[in-house]
Amino acid sequence: MFSFGLIGLGAANSLLLLRMEKAGVLDDAAGIIFDPNFKATNDKTYCFWANPDDEIVHDLKASIKHSWSHVVAGDNLQRFSSMKYYMVESITLYNKTRELLERHPNLKRSAEQVRDVVDYSVYIDVLTDRGSYQVLKVYDSRPPQINEVIGKTVWQSFEGWKVRFDEPTFEERTMRLMDFNIPQNGFTQFMYVLPTSTTEALIEVTRFGQEMLPKELAKDLLRNYLLTYNKSYSINEIEQGVIPMSQNAEQFHSSPKVISTGARAGKLKSTTGYAFKAMYEHAQEMVANEILNKNTNPWFGMPSRGGGRFALYDFLLLFILKFRPHWGKSIFTRLFAIKSSEEVLTFLDQRSSLIWELGMFTRLNKRKFIWSLIFSFFAFMLSKPQRWVPVVFSFVALGINRFAPGYGTSLGLGILIFFLFAVGIPHGALDGFSHSRKLKLPAFMARYLGIMALVVLLWLISPIVGLICFLLYSAWHFGETDLVEWQRANIGLSMLWGAMLLGIILLSHLSEVNILMGYMNIPEWTIAEDVALSMVKLFLFLGVIMALWFRSAAWGLSLIALALGTQLPLALSFGIYFVLQHSLTGWSHLKTNENWTHSGMFVRALPFTAGAVIMFLVLFQFDRSSLWQWSSYFLIFLSALSLPHIYFMSRLYKEV
Repeated sequence: MFSFGLIGLGAANSLLLLRMEKAGVLDDAAGIIFDPNFKATNDKTYCFWANPDDEIVHDLKASIKHSWSHVVAGDNLQRFSSMKYYMVESITLYNKTRELLERHPNLKRSAEQVRDVVDYSVYIDVLTDRGSYQVLKVYDSRPPQINEVIGKTVWQSFEGWKVRFDEPTFEERTMRLMDFNIPQNGFTQFMYVLPTSTTEALIEVTRFGQEMLPKELAKDLLRNYLLTYNKSYSINEIEQGVIPMSQNAEQFHSSPKVISTGARAGKLKSTTGYAFKAMYEHAQEMVANEILNKNTNPWFGMPSRGGGRFALYDFLLLFILKFRPHWGKSIFTRLFAIKSSEEVLTFLDQRSSLIWELGMFTRLNKRKFIWSLIFSFFAFMLSKPQRWVPVVFSFVALGINRFAPGYGTSLGLGILIFFLFAVGIPHGALDGFSHSRKLKLPAFMARYLGIMALVVLLWLISPIVGLICFLLYSAWHFGETDLVEWQRANIGLSMLWGAMLLGIILLSHLSEVNILMGYMNIPEWTIAEDVALSMVKLFLFLGVIMALWFRSAAWGLSLIALALGTQLPLALSFGIYFVLQHSLTGWSHLKTNENWTHSGMFVRALPFTAGAVIMFLVLFQFDRSSLWQWSSYFLIFLSALSLPHIYFMSRLYKEV
């Protein structure tokens, strides 16, 4: 059994190991590091900016190849007043990590390829192409799988040449940032010049765009740029790379004991590609948590996530780079013309003030960002209908009811019943389909129906126990699905949020709930109306606090829909959440995870949908005279459908 395991030994996990050694964590720990390569070549150049007195500079002093105190941005030569720009070559970091491993024989190296990571509560099982290893905690730096919400991924593709001139050419303490005096080719393209002496420099061409920079074009741009120096040179090294510019690169395991690092943890700045300093600070945080034993607790292991206003800024710029990439030159050129490079770098560190940011945006290309704000809003709404449709639907139903009492409810229920069979029921069967490919359809359906029969039997034996079980597993499942969608997955928080949203729906319709309980031979909920109303207000208030704490607009929209639902009948309020938010979300998760199409999903779900319709019609025959009696049958029917669905979806979320 190993104390910890590292998957990958790039910059993120190398910085983590160095931090662990500094904190004394490695002295009594048995660790294993998985990396098929254990790199011994200089394949990357890392850059960051910091105050010379910052801890990162002191810790990496021996690894820093060069630093710059002056910068040319546009046509302006500027001097940094409180920071410097630093360069670290990857080979230096790799060698330093290799020396660390030699000092600690308790750390095992493995070239095996990691296939999967499974949490068995007591330990984590790391499955490789040759076997398995048991560890107590895993730090995972594998490249993330990116699922863009809008459009295709923007890439930062680059090629850099380390050149040597025959005679002094550079001022070695002055670098050049984002020189746009090269052809743009319909994208955002620029040069960096990072001198390491008067005759040597790293000169790099970079493209921001959905199409990567072709190698031949990169070479042509570099050759033409070097011709402007009108001096002889030689190429010592060439480095190439591609970095995803995405706000959807974060990928977290369902277990708090499996911790993402590097790009997988979202430490890559989506609009610039800078990551080194963020990875260093993340290593500090992880080691501090290790010392305090925080990460093994599901609550402490919960990712806070959400970038606040800076995430919005990145979102707007990325939208421009996706759909108007040729605007990048004018935006960045204007930015460096109105603000000093030091101020811009402070902004990129997310340490600028709101007043400064407002002043910056008022002097930038306002029309371009207004265009991005408007069109990105509509694009996002179309990509995530489950986030806004419940709010709009509730508003429309309330509006119709105000001018034509009852019509909004009737129309709303009719639409919801249609979508229940179009999306709600199918999404509840397709999850099982995705986990049961080895079973033939009849065998799978028999197992599914068997679980449903057990649920119905429980209701017949004890309606109270059946109801309690239904509410418990529904609360868990609703909360889990919402928090996975909002990227705040956590065991305790899932249960809390699920219980709160069910409390808002049920306690705000207490009289209707008690009527339904009467038809099911279940005692009334003996809660005073004013107490129930106070609890609803409390749950809504706590929900607002959570949405603000986690900086989640989607959470806020869900609360608005739930609040509006308190003014609608129970069936409509529950249906809006269950069909238009929960079912659409689950449908989206299955589509993304299985890489299915909408039409393919409908076809796969057809046998289950047909079976559900038949069972629905059979139930309807029991008692057509009473809507409440029929509703009680439907509730049991829904609880029977839900249990196998929840089981399979929970398995799916553990694999995501």
